[in-house]
Amino acid sequence: MGVGMAVAAMLLLAGPASAAVYPAGGSGFSGGAEGWQVTSAGCDAEPVCTASGGYDGGNGNPPGSIAANTTVALNLLTLFESNVTLQSPDFTVGDGRLGTLHLDRQFTSGNLVDLAATTTHEVTLIDRTADRESVPLDETIDSASGFVGKDAAVTVVPGHTYAISIAVDASSSVIGTGLLGGTTSTRFDNVELSVPGDGDGNGGRGKGFGDGPGALSNQRLLATIQDSLVAPATLEGKRLFVKARCPAAVGRACRVTIQGLLKRRSAATGRSVAKIAPGKSKRIVLEVKPKARKKVAPRKRLLFKQTVQAGPARATVYKRLKLIRR
Repeated sequence: MGVGMAVAAMLLLAGPASAAVYPAGGSGFSGGAEGWQVTSAGCDAEPVCTASGGYDGGNGNPPGSIAANTTVALNLLTLFESNVTLQSPDFTVGDGRLGTLHLDRQFTSGNLVDLAATTTHEVTLIDRTADRESVPLDETIDSASGFVGKDAAVTVVPGHTYAISIAVDASSSVIGTGLLGGTTSTRFDNVELSVPGDGDGNGGRGKGFGDGPGALSNQRLLATIQDSLVAPATLEGKRLFVKARCPAAVGRACRVTIQGLLKRRSAATGRSVAKIAPGKSKRIVLEVKPKARKKVAPRKRLLFKQTVQAGPARATVYKRLKLIRR
């Protein structure tokens, strides 16, 4: 009896498997930017509109955050659209495969309420080892909001090096009268990727992960389509040909949307949509935009954005493909 009670007590104390948290235990921003950097910032209405980003020690959950800011001068007489990209330091994932990306976000419109300012942020998990990206979280906020927590499922590979990127776009839908000025801010706190380990490197990926089409989720779809774009892409004049697969493991038809990109927020081609049966592939044609043709022509590799819808599940990945010409 005594031995049984001791074993039970040990099991209770052991609890669930612990989770590794990245980068460096999570980004709480309690005393600084913790290695996060602004990788790009700009506004299309410069100089009366400026974009910036960085550490905000006075606001957070608790105080301390990183922010993307757009400042508009009093003489703005047009619409504006700005973008700021914030990026974490690199980190390498240990054990585990399935994790959760969490952040707390806040939007303040300052004195620009009458301009109907909105903000959109897209959170990207960059796999530097495999040279590919996924977008587990994107959101548009059209009114002021306090800090709200958001979570998204992610799939990672043990031993790979990653970074988290947050691209923020702020814009107005009402033309400025020149009488308004102020700053909008989108702030982020407690940004972390937690990856539970189960002792065998699977991070919880066991029974139930692939239990038939009915079990399909955003997380499972994301894990399945990582390599569903097949290299190389072929450039023929103003047309670009890309081969896409709908993996058999998806268990149902894929609605695939593909676009070629010069960089994350600069399109090289139009979008093309195709329906592909499970286990099959299809050659997809993309039209290169006239303004992008001179930039695409000399490239050896091109970035592609692929969004797959399969039943209720939806996932987006970015992948660079070798580019050949005919």
